[in-house]
Order: sequence, then structure tokens, then C-alpha cells
Amino acid sequence: MKCLIVLLCGLIAASAVNLPGIPVEFNLEDKVLSAISDDVAGRLEQEYYTFLKTGVETPAFQKLTHQLAKAHTKKDIFTKNLPDLETRDSFVVCTLCRSVVNVLIRSVREEGGELTGDNKAAIMKKIAMDVCRRMELQTEEVCEGLIDSNLPTVEYIMRNSEIDSQTFCSLFMEVSFCNTGKNPAYNWTLTVNDNGVELNGPKTDTPSHSANDIKICQFSDIHHDPLYEPGSLAACAEPMCCQRGKNTTEGTSDAAGYWGDYRDCDLPWHSFESALDHAAKTVECKYIYQTGDVVDHMVWGTSVKKNTEVLSKVANQFTKVFPKTQVYPCIGNHEPHPLNLFSPEGVPDEVNTKWLYEHLYNDWSKWLPAETKETILKGGYYTVSPEKGFRIIALNGNDCYTDNFWLYHSGNDKIPQLQWFHDTLLAAEAAGEHVHVLNHIPSGSGTCWSVWAREYNRCITRFHKTISGIFNGHSHKDELNVHYSEEGHATAVSWNGGALTTYSNKNPNYRVYSVNAETYDVTNHQTYIYELNEANKKPNEQPNWFLEYEFTKEFTEDLSPAGIDKLLDEFAEKPDLMRKYWRFRVTSAEPQLTTGCDRNCLASSLCRAATTVNNQKERCEELKERLFEALDKEPEDKDDGAAVLSVLSISSLLALALSMRIGF
Repeated sequence: MKCLIVLLCGLIAASAVNLPGIPVEFNLEDKVLSAISDDVAGRLEQEYYTFLKTGVETPAFQKLTHQLAKAHTKKDIFTKNLPDLETRDSFVVCTLCRSVVNVLIRSVREEGGELTGDNKAAIMKKIAMDVCRRMELQTEEVCEGLIDSNLPTVEYIMRNSEIDSQTFCSLFMEVSFCNTGKNPAYNWTLTVNDNGVELNGPKTDTPSHSANDIKICQFSDIHHDPLYEPGSLAACAEPMCCQRGKNTTEGTSDAAGYWGDYRDCDLPWHSFESALDHAAKTVECKYIYQTGDVVDHMVWGTSVKKNTEVLSKVANQFTKVFPKTQVYPCIGNHEPHPLNLFSPEGVPDEVNTKWLYEHLYNDWSKWLPAETKETILKGGYYTVSPEKGFRIIALNGNDCYTDNFWLYHSGNDKIPQLQWFHDTLLAAEAAGEHVHVLNHIPSGSGTCWSVWAREYNRCITRFHKTISGIFNGHSHKDELNVHYSEEGHATAVSWNGGALTTYSNKNPNYRVYSVNAETYDVTNHQTYIYELNEANKKPNEQPNWFLEYEFTKEFTEDLSPAGIDKLLDEFAEKPDLMRKYWRFRVTSAEPQLTTGCDRNCLASSLCRAATTVNNQKERCEELKERLFEALDKEPEDKDDGAAVLSVLSISSLLALALSMRIGF
């Protein structure tokens, strides 16, 4: 049900990485925006369906499609996560989603529909390419690459799902005014054991940092680009650059740096080698956590061959540099071909993800025991006990990812892994084990399905005594998230390791955690980076990796959930402390520091830290209100390095949307 949403909304959200930007929050205007979007979508649906049937483009059709094409940005809609889009882009994406899904549904389900005959695949591609060109979504190469890779899966889901457009678009754009669907089949409750220790307040029993702590290193979001070429074009039209055009670009400001580039480019191999070499010389990693996204952002150019070669090359490099260290990986959304798609069991081989699970098990088997094979081949997740009293659970968090189109096949497909997670924690509790959870996508991400996140967080609360640490990636931010019980008590902290890739506007980084040797609680962490501009001035020398900051020295020595929750209060009350957190969150990258972070940016960063289910914002709203009060008390001439971001005003948007209705 999503060919055009692999084009449209798949095209629009193809990159699935959180880039710099301030989420636009629609409050009082939500219903107005949704109603206008629905009206425009209905008109577009009818005009487009008529065009498909007759081949005639009415003046109204031409005007509407032209206005939509000119109303959105070109690159942002392709490279930003959906929750981070500006208002105009959210409006266009929602409108296109609602209209195109309905066109596809009618073309498939109505007698005589265009997508019911023998030539359906060719017609579907023709429709998708027409939308891409007509709406000026991306280059011909990008559109065609995404269409060709996604068509088989999209067609299968479209024909084997009864999901409607309101439910689809509501799930796809949960954190926006577009979320209006209420499909009961997508609101289930996990069976959770209720015999645990009752939580009457925030969790406080985390030991202090000590010299006896072990070290665990985290490398996340490597995104190695095998086609990266220093000196090539770094400012291209496609979603990812730094691969072509060296003949005309080298030596200019548009040229890609040797050690990486702040623009929409991924990591060259020598930069990845440098990171591992530096870590090996700097710290004795007892364990290594690799929290997903090894493959690059060339989302229109993935293939089984290319992806598997990169995955194996990266895994082998870990073994080469750390021959005696166990590496515990989990799956990122960029690993499969096509991008983001993780199928349930029992679907045909041509659309099944089992090839990826089989390949990953072969790569990972050098680190993992044979008993992990069953669940890895089943769904890309596993559990292992490296030593007595300690257990690691590595999840395939793409079950919650709203860019994973298999979510629209059936929401119930996503229950089995979560139930296994619960049952594994229950067994660990009975055995007196301490557990670390590895998961690529933070549960509070705007692209993590709220029902899945809600039930995941119920497990976190239930097993708060058993879980000692949660480690995420995906956001490309060096950040944290506090988990809360239904009563509002802090139950756990998720630590996000940032990203090795520079995509986009960041310095490469990796994390080193200090972990209590008995309870396995995180007691401190350190972040290492190199400054990209400085490194690129000396292409013949290794980058100057340095300790950017140490958490206990900059923020607090109490890393318990209660202590970190208290730190969020301090962020709200002390804007300068919040600015420091933001600076480290974006790895002190020059483009970020130059742009700065205004009050909305600070509030957004604080809210992200207080949100682990994207539609549960109580703590976020409380902190945001207090932060704004504190900011209002600052001197008017205070220079906080913040720049006001340009966002289309609600009134301008409404004028734009209303103009689309004229002339029908």
C-alpha cells in the first residue's frame, strides 16, 4: 500500500536519520491544518484518479500539482526525519500521503482498477515516476532507484493489507497534525508479568564511579560509504554526496574533505579505521557495543551485494583491531535492501528479510554463541550472557520504525519480539542477572511507533531492578533519554552513542562507558571526537582525536535514573547548562555552533531527553515551560550563540493551503 509512499513518503523519509532542525509543534492549529490537508488531498485524489483513467490533465490538476511541487523544500523533505520537517513540508507530505494512498487503494481494490491487471508492476512504476517528476521530489536517478528496489515489497503489502489511508498516514506521521486515524487493530497490549518489585519513586540505587569500573566502548551509526571520494562534490542535489564530480570540484569550496565532510556525506573507510585505532590505543574496552547503521545513506543505490560487502568489511575490521574483545551488535534501519524494510516471518522469499539475518549471523557468529542463531534468523535479535550474572539483550528495534513499511502489513506482526523481550527479562530476573539492552532506535523517537514504544516502556518499568543500562543510536546525537513509569517515576536511562558518520553537520564521535563491575550500572561516560575542519587541513596526518567531555565532570556524578531526572530539572532552570548539553549533543560541530540554538531548539533538545514514548509529553511540557521562564529572565542582550530559525508562519501556511483550493 505504499508504492507511492515509498516514492512519496518513502522518498520523503528515505534517510531516516535525525538531522539538525527544530521539530515544528502544531497545537491549536492542528485540526485546522488537518482539515485543509484533507480537503486538498481529496481534490488531488480525484483529479489524479481521473488523470489515470482518461489521460487528461485538467487545469485544476495542473495548478494543484504545480503548487504542491513549489510548496516544499527539495532536499529537506528527503534527508530530514519526518518529525523534524518544517511546517510547509509536513503539510505537503501529509497531503500527498492521504491522496496517493487513496489513489493506490482505489486502483487495486476497485473492479477494473489500473493495478489489477497483468501489467500492474509497470503501471505502478509509471505512476510513481510521474508523481516524482510532477512534484519535483528528487532527481530521476534517485526516484528510479527507490522505485525499482521497493516495488515488490510495496505491491505485496498493498495487496495483502486492509489498512486505510487515514491509519497509514497517521502511523507514518505520528508526531504531526496528520495523525487522525484510530484503527483498533493497531492498539494492542502486551502481557506483562505483575509480580515485580513495586516502584514507589524514581530509581536511585546506581553506584558511584570508581577505579574498579569496567570499560564498554560504543560505536554507532558508522554509515561507511564505499564510494566516498575526497575532493568530489559535497554539495549535490541528491540525498547523499561526496561520490562524484571530482574533475570539476577538487580545490573548490564544494569539494569533499579527506577525513569526511559536514554536508550530506557519509564516512570514508580511512576515517573508520582511524576511530577504531584510536580507541584501541586509548582505552581497554572489555566489550564493544555496535548499535546499528553500518550501511550508508545512498538509499536509492542499495543492493544485497553492496550492503553485505560493507557489513562484512566493517565486522572484519572490528575483529582485526580488537581480536580479543567481544563485539555485541544490533541492527540499524539502513542494513537491509531495500532500506528500512524488515519483513515478518512467512512472507515470500522475494520480499523476505531472512537473507539479511542469515548474513548477519555469519558475520556475528565469531562473537556470539550458537544458541543465538535461532532468534537472529527469526528476526534479527538475540540474548547472550558474557559472564555469570550479566546478560545482554540486543533488539531489532525496527519493529517500531514507522518508515518500515511492513508495519502497515499488520501491527500484530510486531508483538512476538516484544513478548520475547519480556520473557527474557523475566528469566533474567529469576536468575538474578543484570541486563544491558541494545536497541538502534530510541523508543521516544518521533519515528518509533507509539504503541510499540508504550509497551516497550511498560517492560522497562516492570524490570527496573533487572535492567542496568540501555544503549541506543540512530539519532546521530550524543544524548540521553529518561524512561518514566505511568506514575511519572524515572525508571531507567537510555544512553545514545551519537555517530561515527559526519552525516550531517557533526564531528565523528565514539563513546566509552564506565560500568560498575558488579551491578553493571553506567557510572560515567566519555565522548571522543575529532574536529573535522581541522582534520581536513592535514589530509596526510591522522585526525587529532581528543576527549570532548566527561559526563560526571560536566553535569552530575549521580547517573541513576533519579539523578538524571534531577539533571533535567537543572537544564530547565539553568539555560547555560542546557546550552552546554546541546553543544555536546551536536559534537561541537562548527556548522551547528555557527547556526546556534535558539529557545525552541533548546526546548526541543530538552524534550527529547524527557520523552521515551512520542505521544507522552507530560514531563516534556513541564520542563519546557520552566525553561522558557528561565530564558525570559535572562538579559535581553545576552548572546547565547542562538540564531532564529526561519519557519513558515501558520498564517502563511494557511494562506498557501487555501490558495490550493481556488480554481476547482
